[in-house]
Amino acid sequence: MATIYREKYRRPLPEGAVISERRGVKIARWTDDMGRAQVAKLEKDGKRVVFKYENWFARYRDANGQVRRVSTGCRDEQTARQVLANLISDVEKVKSGIMTHDEARVGTHAEIPLDQHVEDYLTHLRACERTPEHIRDTGNAIARVANDCGFKRLRDIQRVLVERWLLKQAQLGMAARTRNTHQIALVALCNWCLREARLLNNPLAGMPRANEAADRRRERRPLTLEEIGKLLKAAEERPLYEKMLITRGKDKGTLRAKISDQTKRAMLRLGRDRAMFYRVAIYTGLRAGELASRTLADLHLDAEPPYLNLHAKHDKARRGARQPLPDDLVQSLRSYLAIRLKEAQEDALWSGRPAPVVLDPTEPLTPEVPVVRVFDRDIKMAGIAKKDESKRTVDLHSLRHTFGTLLARSGVAPRTAMELMRHSDIRLTTNIYQHLELVDTAGAVNQLPVVGSETTARQTGTYATR
Repeated sequence: MATIYREKYRRPLPEGAVISERRGVKIARWTDDMGRAQVAKLEKDGKRVVFKYENWFARYRDANGQVRRVSTGCRDEQTARQVLANLISDVEKVKSGIMTHDEARVGTHAEIPLDQHVEDYLTHLRACERTPEHIRDTGNAIARVANDCGFKRLRDIQRVLVERWLLKQAQLGMAARTRNTHQIALVALCNWCLREARLLNNPLAGMPRANEAADRRRERRPLTLEEIGKLLKAAEERPLYEKMLITRGKDKGTLRAKISDQTKRAMLRLGRDRAMFYRVAIYTGLRAGELASRTLADLHLDAEPPYLNLHAKHDKARRGARQPLPDDLVQSLRSYLAIRLKEAQEDALWSGRPAPVVLDPTEPLTPEVPVVRVFDRDIKMAGIAKKDESKRTVDLHSLRHTFGTLLARSGVAPRTAMELMRHSDIRLTTNIYQHLELVDTAGAVNQLPVVGSETTARQTGTYATR
């Protein structure tokens, strides 16, 4: 019964994969997000591809006769067979009373280098379809703590050493959120090892986290309605303005009298695309990366109610959503897409191609995705300060804060706002993304009834008329 094997796991067929057949077996070939060529066997249903873990697994019967499956932590087959032999030896020791069941269960993993456990854990995250960025950041966080604390084996991980490291980083100026990120990554590794019977207990269980609210390095602020208007106007006008602006010579600071129609059209299109990106971000709350991945096929303006589809693989929480669109944004999008279609038809006729009847659904919703420096230039032209008197910052993510704040000021219930923001914790919505200034709270206080007034007395039944 005892044997070693390479365990399989499955993932959905990647987009753009090319299917071929080799020796009667269907194979999928594609290029991953890192630009690397990938090959995997295709399942019979044609919807998933099959991968094998890099490490060997061992299957054997424990002292109670139950079948156990554990990772050997070895990529080499002969080394994996030696691990299996040690497992069988431990089973005999348990049967003879020399060793307990729990000691035998984790004993095999005690001598495996921590790097191997980390690699197995990252493979587990890939199988769970975590984003490449999340997997990379998790591996880097674990490696940093392990290297600084001198952790070489699982048994080396100690809570006191991790706490000392966190305290030292705090003294060196590391932000609370960054410290928590490192701590969470290491705790998650230990929890996974506990589930995989590589640890008897989590040595980091119950560690308190740093207070991020008391140590926020970048506090964002939302845009006001006036600032929203200025930003959209500046974003639409700035490309053409800067193209016409003379930056050298005796006429520096003045505008050119002439500019080619082609250049003017390109700059107007660029500004229009950029302004629409900001508008959609403000009135949907989508993050910049989420919005950048949307195509016209995800936009459903004729649905009731209209919505923008967000696929799970592009959603930060990996849940997916149908984000409803306000009526004003729907009308703006209709006008915007009508202009894009007209321009596409003119471009086609100019180049001698057939004019399209509709826009290609695979086209991006907003072709222009502003980067940080572009946004900073837009707010500068709009006359919006990068930081206010309270040192609060305006950046691209502030557009999401603006969406949350507009929901609060419109009287949307916190629970509904949480769903629209796609948060899992209502405290994140109300405490971080909804900024109610003094004027908002003062307005609420002024709605309270005046004690002893005639109106209040009549409403409560305590006013006695003669």
